Amino acid sequence: MAEAANAVPDVAAPLELAEKPFGVELATLRHLAGLLPGAHPIAVNGVRFAASVRARKLVIGGNDETPVTMPRTAFQVVYPDGTVMLDAGMDQATHESFGGSEPYFPAEFAKLQRALDAARLIILTHHHADHVGGILTASNFKTLAAKTLISTETARCLVETPHRPHLKLDQAAVEHFIVHDYRKLCPVAPGMVMIKAPGHSPDSQMVYIRLQSGREILHSVDSAWNMDNVRLLKPKAAPWVKEDVPQVMGELRWLKTLSETERDLTFLVTHDDALFATLTGSGAIGSELKI
Repeated sequence: MAEAANAVPDVAAPLELAEKPFGVELATLRHLAGLLPGAHPIAVNGVRFAASVRARKLVIGGNDETPVTMPRTAFQVVYPDGTVMLDAGMDQATHESFGGSEPYFPAEFAKLQRALDAARLIILTHHHADHVGGILTASNFKTLAAKTLISTETARCLVETPHRPHLKLDQAAVEHFIVHDYRKLCPVAPGMVMIKAPGHSPDSQMVYIRLQSGREILHSVDSAWNMDNVRLLKPKAAPWVKEDVPQVMGELRWLKTLSETERDLTFLVTHDDALFATLTGSGAIGSELKI
């Protein structure tokens, strides 16, 4: 029997989420990673300094109430002659300012603080508290800020839209940082390239790393909270997270394509506990920061 021309669509059918095109050729990242002179990094280490426990339906839209542990992490890129830190974590007071009694690991944050002190360069991927608090609340703020690279978008967010009220900076404080502006891609150290990805927040960035061994690492930061966001093409559904969903969907699409076509590419995701355990367990990334 022929369908009626004006048949009513099934309103229960899932709707396709809009996407903003996003993509970077891996060949371009490899080229940019080789532009700056100097030895490439030899390893990447990670630290879990705190955690949040969320229902899976908030972490990955359309799922259930199963609790998901979301670690709060920072990463250290190790060079033959020094280290670069990717993000700075947050102090316990900032962690507790979000309310509740979620896990915090003071000994691990103390290691992170020592790693920040020892680093030759610190890079902040975006302005959210768990990425910047370790510098903004530090007693040696000026010393750390003087070797910390932030984008112009992050500088603006820290002044105009801080993630927590006590993390608001004035312009004089911003002047202590190394503030840089770039269009889409920027090599920041030998073997390391920043990628603008303004979906999770207006200033969000990803990081590509190429080690001396030739192994490649892509840190998606918070474009995804869990690798299942990528695998399933499902964005976050936490009501307090105000993202540019079409932009995030484009980023997830790019990450999914890479994960399916570049089997030797190692992915880092800031808040994926199982992934962190797998990578540290296999030795793909180190579980202890070099101090």
